[in-house]
Parts: sequence; C-alpha cells; structure tokens
Amino acid sequence: MVARALRATDVLALLGAFAGPTPEPPPSGRFARPEVPEDLVPALAALAPAVRARVLDPLGRLGPQPAPGRPRTLTLPAADGVVATARQVDERTCGAAVLALLALAGDPRRALELSRRPPGAAEIFAGSQRTLHARATRGPGGLPAWPVALGTPPWGAARVARYGPVRYTHRVVGGRSGGRVLAAAVEAAAAGVPVPLYSGGDLAGGVSTAVPRHVVLLTTVRGGVATVYEPSAGRLHGVPVARLVAAGARERGDDPLVAAALGGWPHVVWALLPRDARG
Repeated sequence: MVARALRATDVLALLGAFAGPTPEPPPSGRFARPEVPEDLVPALAALAPAVRARVLDPLGRLGPQPAPGRPRTLTLPAADGVVATARQVDERTCGAAVLALLALAGDPRRALELSRRPPGAAEIFAGSQRTLHARATRGPGGLPAWPVALGTPPWGAARVARYGPVRYTHRVVGGRSGGRVLAAAVEAAAAGVPVPLYSGGDLAGGVSTAVPRHVVLLTTVRGGVATVYEPSAGRLHGVPVARLVAAGARERGDDPLVAAALGGWPHVVWALLPRDARG
C-alpha cells in the first residue's frame, strides 16, 4: 500500500487558497518559437551555427530530448566560446534562474545580448537572477514583501514571469485540484509554453519539508516524455509524463527519476500557468 502524505499545499487547496479556474491552454505551437525581429537577422547570420542555435533555442527544445535517467547539461548561449552552465547562482535563486531562462527562451534579442556582452554569459546570467529575485520579492513601494532568504514566492514569480508576450498566474498543486493543475501545465508545455513548477516534500519529512522548497522549469513535452530544467545542477531531465503527474498526488514519493528532476524533492506542489498573451 502506498502511504498518504500531507503537504502544506493540500491544506491550502482544502481551504480554497491560491485557487481559481484553470486557465485555458495556449494555442498549440503559437508560442513555441518566438518571432525573430527583422533587425536581428543580420547579427544572427554572423554567428557561428552552434551559437546561433543556442541563441534561438536557449532551452534546447528543438534538439533531441534527454532520455529518462540520462540528464544533459544546459549551457548558456555564448559567442566567446566559453562554455557556461545555466546554473542558479546561490541557494536562494532557483526560482530566479528559472525566470531568467524563461525570459531568454521567449526573447531572441535578450538571448543575443547575453551571448555577446562582457563580462560573459555566466556573470550576466547571475546578475539577471539577482535582479529577478529582487523584483519577485518586492512589495508595494519597493519594500521587501517576502524574506529574500526564503527564495522566490509563487505569487511573486507569477508577477514577473515572462515568456515573450505570455504572462502567468499561479495555482496550488494539492488536494483534488492537483491533478487538474498539473494536466494544464503539461498541456501548456506540449503547446510550446514552458511552465515553472515548485517542488517540495511532505510532513513525513518534517514541517520544514512540507512547503515549496525548489523551482524547476517544465520546458517541453513530446512523445509522452517531459523535459525538466533543474537549476541547481543546470541540467535537463527527461521524465515520463505519467510519473511527473503522479508527483502531484498526495502519495509518498519514492521515484528517484522524478526526484532528480525536481531537485531532490518528491512532489510538485505549485505551478505557474500561462494566463494570456499580450502584444
């Protein structure tokens, strides 16, 4: 028998907190490849093919998916030939690293600038994380609304998350609604819009583990396999969709493949879902 495990988000879902209608999925394929502005075409043509591919596809979604159990390192676009892993800069910036990659994937101009700006892609990426972390934890009047030591709250991440013209809202993954929220996340990623996911533990590991603890990015879904960017190691993991969706259930998670993709945590506990596209 599989043990039931209570998470803080199950309580929130029971109380109806951070809930609401599940947004309609984005049109399939419409946002899978951000439009390249005409003025960027000459600059992109001048890049080496490998660099150009990384600029146009920072998440590596157009290439082969990582096989389950065989993660692949994700590197930043860099025209100077220096290989830099897309890794979070410190223990608080997993959410900010995800937001930074999300923005790069939706904006070829931003990705091109990252690839060729001094002092290098790694330092620019680190600076972007710090900036986004500050924005996502900021309250009215610019004052901190959330302790920065606790990482990036889902509501703050949803406020600043951008993938081209796409904006996001957030939903708890807990209780009876958890499966519906995760299904919407999978559908959005399959349609071409990446989805940030929060992972965590449950009360079986203590109160401190039963809350959101880490952030990853569901980058794409193809052929029944989800690709997940895990920022602490800067790797892309392949996870069968059914096993990823099961990680949102109130069951004690003992799936090492899923845990590796979720940064060592067994459950998906929160999701940022695309809510509309502007511009």
